[in-house]
Amino acid sequence: APNAVTTLGGLHCAIMYAVIWHYSPNFDSVVPDWTLLLCGYCTLAYYTLDCMDGKQARRTGTSSPLGQLFDHGFDCICNLAHLSAA
Repeated sequence: APNAVTTLGGLHCAIMYAVIWHYSPNFDSVVPDWTLLLCGYCTLAYYTLDCMDGKQARRTGTSSPLGQLFDHGFDCICNLAHLSAA
């Protein structure tokens, strides 16, 4: 299901944001090096899954306006997570 792929990508963003927030609640202190590697992995996984969900929906014939809204909503939320990791 394409929405499951979208949700899995969004979970990567949530994990990245939660780990960064845990080590730097005000985003003003240095985080451990391994968190930056985790952020890199989560970003790569998110973008890969984000590209896959639309293709999966078109391939299976399950694309819908609601699914597109779901995908773009997660994209907007995940932009905040990416900005916090920068």
